[in-house]
Amino acid sequence: MAQRFEQTFKHVIEEIKKGGSFLIASHVNPEGDAVGSTLALSLGLKELKKDVTAYLYDPVPALFRFLPFADKVAHKVNEDKVYDAILVVDCGQRERLGEDFNKIKNKGKLINIDHHSTNDCFGDINIINPDACAAGEMVHDLLQEIPVAITPDIATNIYVSIVTDTGSFRYSSTTPKAFTVAGEMVKLGVEPWEIAQRVYESQPLNKLKLLATVLNTLELSDDGKIASLVATLDMMNQAKAGKELVDGFVNYARTIEGVEVGILLREAKIGEYKISFRSKGRIDVSQISQQFGGGGHKNAAGCNIKGSLAEVKEKVVSAAEKKIYEMAAIW
Repeated sequence: MAQRFEQTFKHVIEEIKKGGSFLIASHVNPEGDAVGSTLALSLGLKELKKDVTAYLYDPVPALFRFLPFADKVAHKVNEDKVYDAILVVDCGQRERLGEDFNKIKNKGKLINIDHHSTNDCFGDINIINPDACAAGEMVHDLLQEIPVAITPDIATNIYVSIVTDTGSFRYSSTTPKAFTVAGEMVKLGVEPWEIAQRVYESQPLNKLKLLATVLNTLELSDDGKIASLVATLDMMNQAKAGKELVDGFVNYARTIEGVEVGILLREAKIGEYKISFRSKGRIDVSQISQQFGGGGHKNAAGCNIKGSLAEVKEKVVSAAEKKIYEMAAIW
């Protein structure tokens, strides 16, 4: 990636200090890091007495609606409102902000804060740190530099962003700093057990019913290194489950012994599939997703592909097989 991003928060802080009205946004189909980092930064700027709008194109997933300020998130843009700057967190490509984003007429400076190595630097100011375990970690660092005192509400959002994006500190993105920042948040009042209960042990029944159906679609490649799952619109309708409930299903494919790459094909609409890739560490799935216009991390990436289920599945499995074959020579 070309070095088109800044190394420090200096210019971001200048924009925040001189501005009065801000929009904080993240990507479509938001997960824990997108929600947590958006809310943490929104609350941080409110501590500075700024006019802040938190915006997500899609609804906040049910399991994250307990987070402080989640009930204030806007899902429709105010096209005519004048913003001094828009801060985008945890979003690798501008189009992932949702189709309504371009309706905003007065955006001011577009500030892009992200930890995906595949970020295309779409902002006027780009702070990209692939070494950060989560966008929430970067928000923590920014608030410290402004400085803004981290309240218990901000701490809760930062903690959730980190614990979810590191897979409860199981993924390779887990760094010493991830533990340090999470520890700081606990000192500020976060209760890890309460968070774990709400995020991991409060699953709706229809999610488990949908999971049972999706697991029945499990297929392994001939060599056992690729496992795929499918979630269709019909399955989701039958289970009365929204698309957000499919989040995390791809990990069941990855956990199979011998599998290097897990793939979930979720039908987004007729003729189009949202693809989630997961790797156990030896395969960089972000390189696979980039072939289809997507992005992500080495071990977790995604993209959207148009076509029939059979066509799309053949494309992504073939791409994964090719990548595994290329890496086999190194192993």
